[in-house]
Amino acid sequence: MKRLNIVEKILFFFNTITALLLLLTYAIPNLDPERFPIINLLSLLYPVFLGLNFFFAILWLIKLKPQFLLSLLVIGIGYKQINSFFSFHKKEELKQTDVKLLSYNVRYFNRAQWIPSPSIQPKIYDFINKQQADIVCIQEHDHTQNPKIKLPKVGQKKTGQNELAIYSKYKPIHTGSLDFKNTANNVLYVDLQVRDQIVRIYNVHMESFGLKTEKKYYGDEDNTALLKHFRNVFVKQSEQIKLLKNHIDNCPYKTIIAGDFNNTAFSWNYHYLMENRKDAFVEAGSGFGKTFNYIFPLRIDFILPDNNMEVGSFANYNVKLSDHYPIMARINLNN
Repeated sequence: MKRLNIVEKILFFFNTITALLLLLTYAIPNLDPERFPIINLLSLLYPVFLGLNFFFAILWLIKLKPQFLLSLLVIGIGYKQINSFFSFHKKEELKQTDVKLLSYNVRYFNRAQWIPSPSIQPKIYDFINKQQADIVCIQEHDHTQNPKIKLPKVGQKKTGQNELAIYSKYKPIHTGSLDFKNTANNVLYVDLQVRDQIVRIYNVHMESFGLKTEKKYYGDEDNTALLKHFRNVFVKQSEQIKLLKNHIDNCPYKTIIAGDFNNTAFSWNYHYLMENRKDAFVEAGSGFGKTFNYIFPLRIDFILPDNNMEVGSFANYNVKLSDHYPIMARINLNN
């Protein structure tokens, strides 16, 4: 077998780096962002590292080089992570007692015309109404509008310019919010009487990255500003997740968490919250599960029911009416 030429040696060097970075992402769920904020940034790049390792494995196989084993081994070590990135578990087990829950970051119903079309707002209302969901969790709701959603609004919380809302056909028993400090992000919750039981719905909008495009964040003026920004966001998200988890642990009812986490399934945030919980996409979804309009698949919106609930179906909707895509799950509360 021929030795590697100089070009192949350079390629294998970069292959080794990407394999090590992919391995590092497997450790991130155990690294609290409050202590390791910069390392947690790599969780956002898991799809890139995974894709590069697939590329190198195929490249070396085509060349009949044993170096393919490096990437193949690293991918194999983290095979469970792939389920959170690409689901093969498409499922349609529908029951009359299912609760249909829709979650959607609507970007203020296109208030600032981010999408240059006057028809976006009515299209969002029309889409939501057509799904005939029992519960609708909306992030970046717009308090200046009177949304034509054909469900009663059972919970609403405005923080700064940001707003969360929950609509449902079920009777609300109690509503509240976590009221995070020094941020416009928040968690709204509502206790709903669903037939013979009370279920708490958490509508989540975790700390946003709010990236800016001014030169100072990328240019010579301050090369560390962008990293500092990411570090601060990861630390704040960690604090918010801990508050949410503590609130859930003290809840006397079954719970479903839904909304915009502004982070991925490869983050510490997600794994910390997943104790005794299911991911509706992993249980019943298919494909990449992309929920944010970006150049590579980013799944940052989730529906997470209790472990003792059954997910009958999950859907991602490729409707480009916001910078997020809506998601919906059918959930049987009694498994």
